[in-house]
Amino acid sequence: MILGVMSDSHGNLDYMQRACDLMLERFHCEAIVHLGDDYSDSQKLDSKGKPIYAVPGMYEAAWNDDRISHRLIKEFGGIVFMLSHTATRDKHDKAGDINPGRALKKYGAQVLMHGHTHKFGAMKAVDGLIVINPGHIKSDSDRGAMPTFAVVDAGYPDLSIKFVDMEGEVLDDETFRVVNVIREEISFDQP
Repeated sequence: MILGVMSDSHGNLDYMQRACDLMLERFHCEAIVHLGDDYSDSQKLDSKGKPIYAVPGMYEAAWNDDRISHRLIKEFGGIVFMLSHTATRDKHDKAGDINPGRALKKYGAQVLMHGHTHKFGAMKAVDGLIVINPGHIKSDSDRGAMPTFAVVDAGYPDLSIKFVDMEGEVLDDETFRVVNVIREEISFDQP
């Protein structure tokens, strides 16, 4: 399954929609993921009927809405993903919020996708968890980083990641093999 992943739009609806259009038209993404800041931006996205999965950032109104989960666990292409705005717990978390630091061991997530830092990159942690940050689409430059998004091709047991600029040029690509986990008691459709 091919996912288009973006984060930190911060109200830049033009960049968000441009990124989405590139994801769908050039990279043939089957679903769109928005990793917060701002959750409300994702609600304005025209994804041409493709599903959108979104989580809020901690400095926006949606974070305080108990109907909106701060983190999601979803299965795409036979691989279990955790979607979060942050890579770790945050002082704004509520009791009972999923802890991204325990993504693999406690929740069985093989991949953690997060935003927040505005810098794109991917790595494999010591425990085997693959960590992906698509960057930001806030402005032409923010925190010294250009706007980027990610295209993630999830097909167990491999995960291919492309980091793409706003012109659709692939800046970097990486491939990882996911670790096997026992997933017996994990609910993939949690709120």
